Amino acid sequence: MTDSTPVFFLSYARTPGPQGPDADQPVFSFFEELGERVARLTGVPAEQAGHVDRPDTASDGWLSKLTASSVFVPLYAPRYFTDPLCGRQWTAFKRRVGPDYGRAVVPVLWIPHRQGTTLPMAALDIPPHLPREGGAEEQHAQDRYAESGLFQLREMEDDDQRAYRAVLGRLAQRIARAWEDTPPRPVSIERLTDRRGLVDAFAAQPSKPTLRITVVAPTAGRLPPGRDAASYGPDTESWRPYRTARGTLTQQAFALARNLGFEPELIPFDKAYEGIVYKRSAREPGRPLAPSVLVVDAWVLSDVGVAEQLQHIVRADRPWLAVMAVLAEDDPQTRSNEARLRELLEKALSRHRHLREMPRTARGTAARGIPKADAFAWLFAELSKSCYMRYLDSIQDAPPRPSADPTGSPGGRRPTSD
Repeated sequence: MTDSTPVFFLSYARTPGPQGPDADQPVFSFFEELGERVARLTGVPAEQAGHVDRPDTASDGWLSKLTASSVFVPLYAPRYFTDPLCGRQWTAFKRRVGPDYGRAVVPVLWIPHRQGTTLPMAALDIPPHLPREGGAEEQHAQDRYAESGLFQLREMEDDDQRAYRAVLGRLAQRIARAWEDTPPRPVSIERLTDRRGLVDAFAAQPSKPTLRITVVAPTAGRLPPGRDAASYGPDTESWRPYRTARGTLTQQAFALARNLGFEPELIPFDKAYEGIVYKRSAREPGRPLAPSVLVVDAWVLSDVGVAEQLQHIVRADRPWLAVMAVLAEDDPQTRSNEARLRELLEKALSRHRHLREMPRTARGTAARGIPKADAFAWLFAELSKSCYMRYLDSIQDAPPRPSADPTGSPGGRRPTSD
């Protein structure tokens, strides 16, 4: 081991404001005491046991030390999880070690969280509690640690000082074990960063946009004339049109939506119909709640009532809505009835297909009947993104509505190729 490969990296939130270089002296004193104990347990020189940023450290000087450190030691405190630098260091170490980084993190409860607050999502799986081990005196020390935090134990005397030393020893042991279990491997600074830089692991993440998905298909208990039940189940979500695809069509659509960055929401046909077709008034057109995709089994169009509802949907001409018709070529019964099913699609969805104006668009292809599962996946991705962009345009152009409507959506371009 050289001076460039510390056993642990101590991450802490610097005290803000003009409080002088000694404001974080308790952190540095704790670091020295912890380093001495870790050095004895690991057999490395004390000056090589750990690294902590000092007030005069360069702004990104910590990166080179973190790339070499085997163990990450964050000082948990309310201010720690609001400090962007601490969040960036957490992200860097997670990238440095990989998915199992939690085994190499030894948190320290420096200052307990206020009552009623919890750790941020990034740290929920790595609590600072010590396992209940040892005799009565050591368990008493762990109780005092959980109640008061290490900073307060260190500042007190007598009984609390004994508790502080007991906890300090336990932390050093955990660091030494983690160091033995996670041998260092070379990692370059370039591997820790990407084009976006190091993001703050504790910053609130923007919520995913909703994508509404409606499946219009028969059920096993209500089949069109001449149709067998092999592709259906007790509800529309059980529909499996493509024999070569794994899972139901709803499962496939949800997986595709999540891969695209959406939060999918399954909407029953009657509810979707009401939201698509009707407006509040002529003066106040309804704002869409989310971009929507309607997936239609061609067989369901044998039901005259459903076919008429789909015609109404098509005539409503909502730009934030895509209609995808399924005509699975690997289903023998669908193949033998293809001509009749295409006629049903032509009658119900001809306006949506825009065959005369745009016969080769994604919308036209999807409404014509999608024969294969891989084509469905491609068209679903194209149309979902297009509907989202058109949805953003719709909510920007529409007049203001009550606060229950979506707000704060980013601006988008107006697509021209779907």
